[in-house]
Amino acid sequence: MKKTFRQTNQTRNRGGLTIVELLVCIGIASFLMALLLPAVQSARASARRIECVNRLKQIITATQAFEATHRHFPGYSTARGIDYHGRIHWNVCPLVEILPYLEQSNVFDQIDRNRWIGSFDAYGSGQLLSGMNAEFAKLTIPVYQCPSDHNLPGSGNYRINLGTGADWYTRPPAPPSNSCFDPNNGNGAFATMETLTTGKFTDGLSNTVFYSERVIGDGDSTQFSPWRDYSQVTQGWVSCSASDLQSTCQGIAGIATKHASFAGHTWLFPSKAHTAYDHILPPNSRIPDCARDGSALPSAGNSAISARSQHAEIVNAALGDGSVRSVSENIDQTVWHKLGSRNGHD
Repeated sequence: MKKTFRQTNQTRNRGGLTIVELLVCIGIASFLMALLLPAVQSARASARRIECVNRLKQIITATQAFEATHRHFPGYSTARGIDYHGRIHWNVCPLVEILPYLEQSNVFDQIDRNRWIGSFDAYGSGQLLSGMNAEFAKLTIPVYQCPSDHNLPGSGNYRINLGTGADWYTRPPAPPSNSCFDPNNGNGAFATMETLTTGKFTDGLSNTVFYSERVIGDGDSTQFSPWRDYSQVTQGWVSCSASDLQSTCQGIAGIATKHASFAGHTWLFPSKAHTAYDHILPPNSRIPDCARDGSALPSAGNSAISARSQHAEIVNAALGDGSVRSVSENIDQTVWHKLGSRNGHD
């Protein structure tokens, strides 16, 4: 008897995927990537924040080493002048003074310290009195740059704390200008034309911020960036107190005729335009910064320049005891003011 065999559809081998199955696979893969991508981005942001903390730690450690050697902290001065003790000061920037303690002695030794007053592309009319220093102004010092920001050659994110006062001078001027004087001037971790010793920090080194961070200017002089730039106050009057400055900054935001897009574009010059900030506005302030500024050589003396970062909802800050903390942008403003003062008796 002869057997017959019939090949049915059930016994045939299939050699691939149907379109429906392929679309399902693609959908599942896309879903998994959508789940993983934020985690990857978060991990990268966390790594950059940790590196930012490490760099601030190096800076405050170098500052402590400077103090151990000289028995005072680095000085700060934005121009050649005579202090209240009759001593002459040239431009002195703490970020320059600590270079030898950051393994940058070669750079420090070559800086022209006699004629290094200047600015960096200040409102399109920057001045540098030393050609050699012009090169250093664009020299990148990696430890001065936060990896979370979009940095430029020579730019810097880490700044010294000048306190909660509206201006730099620490004694009332002669009449009639003496009515416009903020007693909090010069109460930060650094003060103009002064070299502070540990005894000046009556609030304690562990309660005083020495350094924090600020994003650099966007470099676009044609358009104001509220997050990165600061408005130039062009009125003939000054803001006599921190509260006056806060109101001024809020009032002229977006309508000022000039703005500084070069903020932080060099670590070389002592100035709130580049290397200093204050504790007038809260960290990551929603109010844009502002300054009564000179167009040729901006020092941003009468100004509110806040700590700002690219980290989500925080800024990093180095305190005088060598610790580095992440400070919430929602910190109580009174607490932020106290952290900015070395001698508030609080």
